[in-house]
Amino acid sequence: MVEKRKLVSRWQSEHHLIVLGICGMFCLVAGSALGAENAFDGDYTGTRTLTKGDASLCPAKEDVSVDIQGHTLTFSHSTLKDYTVAFDPDSDGSFGEVIMEDGGRQIAIQGRMVGNVLDADVDNPPCEHHWHVKKK
Repeated sequence: MVEKRKLVSRWQSEHHLIVLGICGMFCLVAGSALGAENAFDGDYTGTRTLTKGDASLCPAKEDVSVDIQGHTLTFSHSTLKDYTVAFDPDSDGSFGEVIMEDGGRQIAIQGRMVGNVLDADVDNPPCEHHWHVKKK
């Protein structure tokens, strides 16, 4: 009878360790995923520079600010204030979004986050700009 208790007790201990190990791995993976999701959150400032378009219609160079929170990117410059778009970067920091506005107009944003720097090309006909912003 004593042997049986030791066997059950040993099985319970091993089972408990396995459950703890699985829970620990789950927490580690979930924590990493949450950390990655918010890695780019923050305020960024820099410039947008005209790469294509008529300088009389499109600002040649001006300040731009970007705020990233979770899955949204909000930007402001001289003609748009607090304009929010979806933001869902790939694991390498690259992202892209096409925004359909009323009347069928399209704005395309394609870029990449590297460290604390966001570089993006924004096609907003008739203008195309390159953004270069750094996290504050």
